[in-house]
Amino acid sequence: MAAMSNQPAATNAAPIIREKGRLLSGSEIDRTLVRLAHQIVEKHNGGGNLGLVGIKRRGVPLAERIGKIIEIIEKAPVEVGQLDISFYRDDLTTAGPRPTVNKADIGFDIADRDIILLDDVLYTGRTIRAALDALFDHGRPRSVRLLVLIDRGHRELPIEAQFVGRVVPTSAREIIEVKLNEIDGSDQVLLVERID
Repeated sequence: MAAMSNQPAATNAAPIIREKGRLLSGSEIDRTLVRLAHQIVEKHNGGGNLGLVGIKRRGVPLAERIGKIIEIIEKAPVEVGQLDISFYRDDLTTAGPRPTVNKADIGFDIADRDIILLDDVLYTGRTIRAALDALFDHGRPRSVRLLVLIDRGHRELPIEAQFVGRVVPTSAREIIEVKLNEIDGSDQVLLVERID
């Protein structure tokens, strides 16, 4: 007869998520990005000194899309790069050896440039803090401003976006899912909720 264990069975089940609603459709995302591009151009008196830097993953296609819109508005190219912050996060485990950090190339020189840092969702601010650390390892820009598609609140750090697609107050159980065609095969923003 097998011995009975008093230990609870380990569960690797993914949390149960239910969709509460769609916040933005594909066409609404497009209109939002056009509005944000116009705000950037207005704030910077054009696009001459601009550089757009998308935070991997979903910040990159947002930067590329806004760069194309600004290029149409200004009739001049805008440099677009990407930033990998995986080794700059403060929530990596401290146990064991530290990973080797290879300084990935953004794609253009950020020194003395007006940089727009782009991400899909602003939540606690920790991703942006890590992105700023990574960005300044590449040089010293003249200015850095943050653009996010969704600001959902719940900040843990004093981080604020200057360009915001939409503010969506959320509870701690709610999650914003941004889906972009380049990564997910469709464009939409969903509000979902964890069910315990």
